[in-house]
Amino acid sequence: MTDNEKPVFFSTHLHDDLEHAFDDLRRIHGEIAAVIRNMEDAASKCSDPEREKELRFYADAALGPTDDLEKWTTTYEDAVNEKLKGNHLVYERDTYQTLVRILQWDRVDVRQLARWIRELKELTSHIGLDVPYLLHVKQIPTEPIPEDVEKYPVFVLDRQGYCLCGMDLAEIRYIDEVRDLMEEK
Repeated sequence: MTDNEKPVFFSTHLHDDLEHAFDDLRRIHGEIAAVIRNMEDAASKCSDPEREKELRFYADAALGPTDDLEKWTTTYEDAVNEKLKGNHLVYERDTYQTLVRILQWDRVDVRQLARWIRELKELTSHIGLDVPYLLHVKQIPTEPIPEDVEKYPVFVLDRQGYCLCGMDLAEIRYIDEVRDLMEEK
């Protein structure tokens, strides 16, 4: 794990982790439900009455817990989402973590930086802040930006020559592509 990947806080990105957990629970529910359907189909096609009875018994035994899993997943997801909806502490913590990642970016891949900036924008929207309030573009680590492309605007350059461009820091272009676009204008 690189320094940029080390979490600053325990349970950072809690809102994302919980969303993935509930997605996993729904996926598991679907897989168990499919197994139950397969057992019921096998039972209906079975010529051995004892085997058919056994398959139906196990399908019925799994049905109750599967329904409980679906019910409790929905119940807890609703409760957790309601709890997190107004929980500024979680979003503030995740905002801070993402801001630290941006400020410690290793200048290797501008796509990674762009993802973190998008994430920062989303997180700050939950706590009523704008990104410029927390981060000025000049604070972001960058390779030296050649003067001829600086006006595009190019704000950040990685080691491979890819640039983070545009006033919203969302456009990624190779430096030669930026030069070509500038020549066309």
